[in-house]
Formats: sequence, C-alpha cells, structure tokens
Amino acid sequence: MKNDDFLQLRISYIEIGKLVQKYGHGQYNGVLNILMGQVKCIDSDEDNDEKSQYLIESYKRLFISRGGLCDFVIYDENNEVRNQLNEKLNEEVKNIWKIIKNYIS
Repeated sequence: MKNDDFLQLRISYIEIGKLVQKYGHGQYNGVLNILMGQVKCIDSDEDNDEKSQYLIESYKRLFISRGGLCDFVIYDENNEVRNQLNEKLNEEVKNIWKIIKNYIS
C-alpha cells in the first residue's frame, strides 16, 4: 500500500471508531477493538508489506456475518440526524473499500 492509502485508511478508521463508540452502546466492542488495532498498525514502525497484510486480514474480520460492521446502524430519534450519521458511516466504509479492494486477491 502507498503512504496515501495508509493515511486515508487511518482517517476513515478513526471516524468509524468514533461513531461505533458513541452509538454502538457497548455492543460493538469487538469492532471497536479491530478499528483501534488497525490505527495502531498504521502508526507502527512495521514495514508497509506487514502493515498491508494485517490491514487486509483485519478488514475481513470487520465484516463478519453477525455482530460486525455490516450490522451496525446508527439510530437517532431525529430522522434527519439519523440519515446524516448513517450516510457519514457509509461514506467512510466506502472510502476504506476503495483502497482495500485493490489489495485483496
């Protein structure tokens, strides 16, 4: 992965992590741990190949069939707020996929 990819992934993982932490009500701690691990990996001194391998593997774990990020939906009583928050979440997930898809075989 390129340095720009790592930077964009880091930003997206942090933004998603903030949303999961605030709106996950403690039910998505596993997802939050994976997100934090991804940021730590990006910030580490490991070489880019090792980082890439870890990020690809942990990306797959984010979207497990039950209890993963694919099940996560933000609820707010205000319809407009709910739509904005879920749109932000979906945009960050799309940003990650745009990068990761280039490295998954």
